[in-house]
Amino acid sequence: MKYVDTSAFVKYYADESAEKGAKEIACLLDSAKDTKEKLMSSVLLIGECASVFDKWLRQKKIDQPERDKLLGDFINDIKELTENGSLELESVNTLTVIFSVDYIVKHHLTVNDALHLYAALSHKSKINKFVCSDNNLIRAAEREGLAVMNPEEDKE
Repeated sequence: MKYVDTSAFVKYYADESAEKGAKEIACLLDSAKDTKEKLMSSVLLIGECASVFDKWLRQKKIDQPERDKLLGDFINDIKELTENGSLELESVNTLTVIFSVDYIVKHHLTVNDALHLYAALSHKSKINKFVCSDNNLIRAAEREGLAVMNPEEDKE
């Protein structure tokens, strides 16, 4: 099972010719849609991806109809992946936030990155790769003993 952070997952919705690593993420998510791959992430993924799409709109990389289409496609993909059993979304509660504080101060992570790291580490025995393209989070994951796949560098 691979744990997919938002920085990698969102590449599925980017222009493959312009976004480094988008093709690798497309292969990964398409395999999950075909139930050939099992993925995990945090429920934070939903809000974070919506924020990225909105950021692309504000940066004028896309227009509002494109943003709305991306958001709809994303929600449909999340539904499909969770319904077919290929994606597990870990919940966030008070305790996960409290426990993630250690990773914030130890690795100088944002709260969202610390929550992703905590979720992956909570299932370390099931996770064979931590898929991420955020360099700071990659370093933290490696320091915590996770094998990392950076789609911007790794070819599977």
